[in-house]
Amino acid sequence: MNVYHKIVQHKMKSITANELMTYAKQYDVSLSPKDAETIIQMMREKTLDVFNEQERKKWIRELAHRTSPQLAKQANDFIRQFIQ
Repeated sequence: MNVYHKIVQHKMKSITANELMTYAKQYDVSLSPKDAETIIQMMREKTLDVFNEQERKKWIRELAHRTSPQLAKQANDFIRQFIQ
């Protein structure tokens, strides 16, 4: 794992709901405080390697189940932009 991957992993474990909502607003992702908390909880439950497509897809499916398919699609689009 390179340095960039480590930085992303650390940020995902330490981000707050308010920070996540700020990023969502910057990228035109509609995110409620409840959804932000759900996403934060999911990121802290287990380590997610967003650079691993299989892991990310599995996580996105779980996010769709816990929130909504629309939010999961937006989250996936955001993550894909971020890791490129």
